[in-house]
Amino acid sequence: MKLDSSERTRLPFPFKLGETTWKVLIAILSLHRPIGPRELSKRLNLSSPSVGLYHLEKLVEHRMLEKNVHGEYWIREDVDLEFLENFLFFESLAIPRFVLYAAFFTGLLIVYAMMTHFDYSIHNVFALAFGIAGFSFFWYEVQKIRGQSKGLISSD
Repeated sequence: MKLDSSERTRLPFPFKLGETTWKVLIAILSLHRPIGPRELSKRLNLSSPSVGLYHLEKLVEHRMLEKNVHGEYWIREDVDLEFLENFLFFESLAIPRFVLYAAFFTGLLIVYAMMTHFDYSIHNVFALAFGIAGFSFFWYEVQKIRGQSKGLISSD
């Protein structure tokens, strides 16, 4: 899903970043501490510390990061990243929280289907209906978020 320029201007700033800069932001968010260009480059397997420095400085220019006297960078206190609360961060990976809910409902539905003899009783019909509805809703939301993020992250 590609976005036209009018749709792209309404997005929160981090979604307008290039792919590598986005990975840098996610890495810093997941660390919860300041990081320098050399360590960042090693963590993200960037070609050199200067590439890491370029992306860190890009985030400083956009007032998302601050640099301390030791040359390390961290997220500014006044940056509004509230929309990212729906994601879990692991190293340089962001996973929508809906994945956990979808996996939970999928597991419940599988266990219920395996452990229960289906006899068309009202209990079984309602249990399956609610399980399938929850399963479908959460996986739909995961796919929607996944499709949106493909168009939001451009290459550098």
